[in-house]
Amino acid sequence: MEHQPEARDEQTVQGADVPTLLQYTLSLYIAAAWQMMGLVPDPITHQLRTDLQQAKIAIDCADFLAGQLRPFVEESVMREFQRQIRDLKVNYLAKVSESSTGKEA
Repeated sequence: MEHQPEARDEQTVQGADVPTLLQYTLSLYIAAAWQMMGLVPDPITHQLRTDLQQAKIAIDCADFLAGQLRPFVEESVMREFQRQIRDLKVNYLAKVSESSTGKEA
């Protein structure tokens, strides 16, 4: 019987400690934020979708999780997560600005 990649990932997550789960979840929120801003296509539908409200929630959750993760990871890992979150925030503000400019025209 062949193992599916999803089953292997699920087994890895099930045996993980909380900091590992936080890193995994943080990565999911970061990916979701890019997708919800319409900057990365959905991996299943391959379509771009823009929902700035959901993007903001994903960014806020990622920011919170990064703060909780800080005591458990090396500084280089933390800097990378902070950089990714900063990039998300900058792109989110640009998208909000673009959206409000488009409504005024």
